[in-house]
Amino acid sequence: MQELQPSPQQIIEDLAEGWRTMDAEFITKYLADEFRYDSQWVFESLDRDGYANYLRGKFGNLKSKRISVLVDIVSETCLKLTQRDGSVCFYRIKVKDGKVIKGDMCMF
Repeated sequence: MQELQPSPQQIIEDLAEGWRTMDAEFITKYLADEFRYDSQWVFESLDRDGYANYLRGKFGNLKSKRISVLVDIVSETCLKLTQRDGSVCFYRIKVKDGKVIKGDMCMF
């Protein structure tokens, strides 16, 4: 029996929950093998494993400093992330066959 693919809405809702709870597993379960991540704040592209490790470290750092993130779903492909200090960034994704193949973090 073929497994049903998650809808783009389910994926973005889970990614939002991952950021709200700072639990990387909500996010990493959707990363395709060919996933690539780029950010204005990270100076090289990260592959699936590199991004998973980066994200776990980032969440651990945010938790240890008690920094919360307000998460808004902008669309099925975009989250707006606002830190307590008011800094805002956007996490945009590209989905193919029920998996996230690209993630981009930017300030606009």
